[in-house]
Amino acid sequence: MTVLPVAIAATGIYRPRTTIASTDIDATHAWPHGRSERLTGIASRAVAADDECASMMASEAVRAALAGDTSGPLDRLVVASIMSEQPIPTTAALAARRLGLDRIAAYDINASCLGFLQAVEGAAAAITLGASTRAAVAAVDIASLGLDREDPATAPLFGDGAAAAVLQRSDGASAILAIRLETHPDGADLCEIPAGGSRWNPRRPPPSESDYLFRMNGAALARLAMERLPDFISRVLDEAGVRLGDIACVMPHQASRLGLRFLERLLGDHGAAMVDILADHGNQVSASLPTTLHHAIESGRLHRGDLGLMLGTAAGFGMGAMVFKY
Repeated sequence: MTVLPVAIAATGIYRPRTTIASTDIDATHAWPHGRSERLTGIASRAVAADDECASMMASEAVRAALAGDTSGPLDRLVVASIMSEQPIPTTAALAARRLGLDRIAAYDINASCLGFLQAVEGAAAAITLGASTRAAVAAVDIASLGLDREDPATAPLFGDGAAAAVLQRSDGASAILAIRLETHPDGADLCEIPAGGSRWNPRRPPPSESDYLFRMNGAALARLAMERLPDFISRVLDEAGVRLGDIACVMPHQASRLGLRFLERLLGDHGAAMVDILADHGNQVSASLPTTLHHAIESGRLHRGDLGLMLGTAAGFGMGAMVFKY
């Protein structure tokens, strides 16, 4: 077991100003009243306006995490997102400029819905090795820009937002006990945006303009998750040297109502509180996990000294989890 002596010092979120109810989506598409919420379990979600770009939202989440904090300057900024603000420079560089940060390590991570955990793993390793002292990990996605708005299965499922965590070397009371990320590429085609990269782009157009939009095979993804998550979670807990009953709070990626109900059944009567904010946030992609972490802390479900479990799945097909002492 490799314990990383790193603490989550603070968290913060940025929620876009505009909230759209599922009934508004129904009305826009002339769908039966209540259809969207019945399909997804989501009543409302935030949607970014034109002036709420990725670097702005990420920097505001970092500011919220740093509010009132006097522990010292940041020397690293990592931004997790599936869609960077622009191909170059990185969204992290643009966010660093907004934050007035200079001469720091600033880079992006794209690991779909597990981007936050991937970024935390790298930043925590840098702190452990002495290459960094205090790092901010922000996650931001504006999912509304990539949705097929005519698809009743996906259009109401996603929400926009940003969240951030500040990491620093622990005084011994906090630690990351285990963090694991796995990719099972037999599910790589089940969740994708085919166009927009070097394969298909404005100079080499895709077969259809719809290839620029998000699509997924939700039923096949659910089967993969239900088949492989139980063993994956067991292995992460074993690596951390804890049992499920030791976990005070489970913070899952808010993937879907089906996914959250599956986790509830999987956790059973082990006593851990599971954070469920899907109804008024939707699936926020990269921002989902850190937003859930922030809500766990703010709502009092996770206290200093508690053991927490963050976990989720991602396009790829990816699975990720982190066991930590908060």
